[in-house]
Amino acid sequence: MATNVLDSRWLLAYLPVYFFAIWDSHRTTVDMNKVYMLAEREDHRFNLFSIGSMEINYLDKRNPIMAAIWSALVPGLGQLYIHRLITALFVLSWAVIFLYLSHLLEAVILLFLGDFSQSTAVLREEFLLMLPSIYGFSIYDAYVNTVENNKLFEKEQRQFLKDNYQDPNFQILKGEKVND
Repeated sequence: MATNVLDSRWLLAYLPVYFFAIWDSHRTTVDMNKVYMLAEREDHRFNLFSIGSMEINYLDKRNPIMAAIWSALVPGLGQLYIHRLITALFVLSWAVIFLYLSHLLEAVILLFLGDFSQSTAVLREEFLLMLPSIYGFSIYDAYVNTVENNKLFEKEQRQFLKDNYQDPNFQILKGEKVND
């Protein structure tokens, strides 16, 4: 069914962007992992709060399941939940565009009214096929970024408590039994 609605003009425009996205994601991931390893070795601190022209960001702990649920309801809401404004606007914009061009919501209304033939006739499959990618990306991105932000939050909380409340002479004695 996908080949029946495939427009080769869109395919030729989509494939280079798709392959670039894969290559760029891999390259960026490798670079970011190197930066992370360097920061981890040097015990480098990171910014907990920033106010920029596009958003206000602060480090806090969020529920990854909640981020995934919001993204499953409307792509982009999970990103808003974790304060990723640019990604949220990007995903939400494309979701609205593809929902509008596919006539999915119109088809659902016709389906509820019992007009099955008109419901399927109104659908534009070439745009409908984009929605699983948008939903899949949105759910995965919101969940994974929430988990990673929670790891950063826990690390920063551990460092804050150590710096402000732990005795500087405190040592953990590994392998030795301590009597009460």
